[in-house]
Amino acid sequence: MRRIGQTPNFATAERFCDYLETKSIRAKTDTEDDPESPHDIWIREERDVDPARDILNEFLQRPDDSKFDAAAEAATLRRQRDREVKTKLRQQNKAQQRLRGRGSFAGGSPTTGSIPVVITVIVLSTIASFATNFGNPKPSSEPGQLSSEQRIFTSLSCVDRIAYRATGDQFLSLKKGEIWRLITPMFLHGATFHLAFNMLALFTLGSVVERIHGSAFLAGLLLISQVGAMGLQMSIPELPLPPLLMESPIAIGASGAVFGVFGFVWIRPKIERDYPVEIPPMNVALMLGFLFVCMTPLISGIANGAHLGGLVIGVIVARFWPTR
Repeated sequence: MRRIGQTPNFATAERFCDYLETKSIRAKTDTEDDPESPHDIWIREERDVDPARDILNEFLQRPDDSKFDAAAEAATLRRQRDREVKTKLRQQNKAQQRLRGRGSFAGGSPTTGSIPVVITVIVLSTIASFATNFGNPKPSSEPGQLSSEQRIFTSLSCVDRIAYRATGDQFLSLKKGEIWRLITPMFLHGATFHLAFNMLALFTLGSVVERIHGSAFLAGLLLISQVGAMGLQMSIPELPLPPLLMESPIAIGASGAVFGVFGFVWIRPKIERDYPVEIPPMNVALMLGFLFVCMTPLISGIANGAHLGGLVIGVIVARFWPTR
């Protein structure tokens, strides 16, 4: 709150605050001082400070002007605002009760409840990343044979790496019906930092979504975001995209799915008025800034198509998923 000046006494201070109320400016005055002593005027919102100060100057010049007789209208507006606040609080309480009533599988609130999907993805990603030596599987000691790390890595990648090197067709495995390859690359990571960053982001964002919407919803959001991410990444050579997006069609990591969850949590509060969480603007700027920087020559070897594809899917789901 900001102090903008004084009025001669308590009565004029209240009269002035009533008038500001009719101008949608929230103000208050001190109530514990001597009623006949000067009273400070405090403005709640910073954006209202300058307009309120101008009005105060006019008021002090003509305090008895009938235009400032606004006590009745101000009282009506305050009662209306109080009713709106109470209604919103009741709606929020009902929403929290509905969340608690959905059981531990869906979670009780944005901050409590079980998160089995998030935990499962973190565990599987950790196991798969270590089992494949973080994208650099050790070769077999027997010539012509694949090591266990190589077999796991090849099976979970979006395409059979040996076949891809021979044909250059990134869709070869999908054409054989191996549809799981659109999803399983999310469990592979190229470094411990890559794994840690993605899992931390998934835990932060995914746990909130799982507790609010339930495990089935989060699982579906992760799956379609990952499919959209890999689909765009693999299609890059076939699309007329800007040169900065022209990375390899092969990618690993959960960042595409994570960007899908981010896109959902970013947009959903703009669609659903009483959505219980919202990403701070600074964090949104950081995520979008990271997405943009990765498309510049400053950083190379990034699956930009996967990031962009996941984000688009998350935004679409946030826009069209029915409100609660």
